[in-house]
Amino acid sequence: MQAVPSPSAGLLVGLMVAHFTNDLYANFLPVYLPLLRETLGLNLTLVAVLSTVFTVTASFSQLGFGLLADRMPRWNFVLWGPLLTGGFMSVIGVLPGYGWVLGALVLAALGTAMFHPQATALSGRIFAGRKGLYVSLFISAGMLGFSLGPALMALWLDRFSLEASPWALLPLVALGALLARLLRAVAVPAASSLPSPAASAAAGAEAPPQAQGQGQGRAALALLWGLVVLRHTVLLSFLTFLVILLQGRGFDYLAGSLSLVGFLFVSVPSGLLGGFLSDRFGRWPVTVVTLWTGFLAMLGFLLTSGWPSLTLLLLGGGLLSASNPVIVAHAQELLPRNAGTASALVMGVAWGVSGLMVTAVGALGDAWGIERALSAATLGAFGLTVGLTRAGTRLRPLQIQHGRP
Repeated sequence: MQAVPSPSAGLLVGLMVAHFTNDLYANFLPVYLPLLRETLGLNLTLVAVLSTVFTVTASFSQLGFGLLADRMPRWNFVLWGPLLTGGFMSVIGVLPGYGWVLGALVLAALGTAMFHPQATALSGRIFAGRKGLYVSLFISAGMLGFSLGPALMALWLDRFSLEASPWALLPLVALGALLARLLRAVAVPAASSLPSPAASAAAGAEAPPQAQGQGQGRAALALLWGLVVLRHTVLLSFLTFLVILLQGRGFDYLAGSLSLVGFLFVSVPSGLLGGFLSDRFGRWPVTVVTLWTGFLAMLGFLLTSGWPSLTLLLLGGGLLSASNPVIVAHAQELLPRNAGTASALVMGVAWGVSGLMVTAVGALGDAWGIERALSAATLGAFGLTVGLTRAGTRLRPLQIQHGRP
């Protein structure tokens, strides 16, 4: 196996710009949804289906793109994925009907699926020395784009109209040109020395069992996967319905959208802090603390009003998001020779299952009201998380802190 290159600042910047660009455009959907609900006459279930289709397509197709990446340069995926996502997300406002919107979301989601597993695996392999910190830097760049995307699009749509969305294609051209230059300059040569996902999988199959036991390692990975499903079901449900919920509480469209932006933006510093703390104190303790307290804060938001409620919303979003890079780094450490597979499982397949659950939350919202539906989803996720994390105390792979047992 060829040696992995030493960390490169230029390569990290290239990956971060790519992630920022992709997720900036991928998260236009939440601020589209209240306007599409009005213009197309949608109930909450049909609104949820739009979110589900995007998430499920982006998540489950990641494994297929991983196989394709074995047969072509993977940096093509890192470049073309964000451009595909941005192009189709920009035109949704002028599409003539619900079916057209669904089709555009499927194509945009394929761009996201093309990008994420390859870029995440590369960030973990190249910057292996302090994986928690470097993976959190990569993920936080995406979260910065993820939080700014709704803010920029909401301000634009509030000033003009839903039909003005294609103007977002203009900055995509500039971002795409910058991204192409960065990747040509530093990423392609470095990537050539990395093993392909298939080669890593083959090496992993030939490797002797770890001292911790293969069965325990699989159980630990399955438990992390379950925690991601629960966390992301709650996050994605709030992402889908928060503006609609706040409009029901008396907020106008722009105020609700900017509250959503705050909920997303806190994930940037919290993700960095979570990655840093996990390098010092261990992945598992940081995961447990942030998930438990994050779910409780989200329940507090739903049970209160005014500034205390919004404060709890920001706190809950930050705490839940802090576990994201931590769990990704932990999963890659459980499958060190299959980092791409580990990333696809906890960022792809798990998120896809969460996307399916959002439609159920939307259906509950039509029957009970959206606040009760979100309360039920959050309370259920908290209870199951408590059970899973208590079970995790018996799995040795989850108790090994980074770099030392």
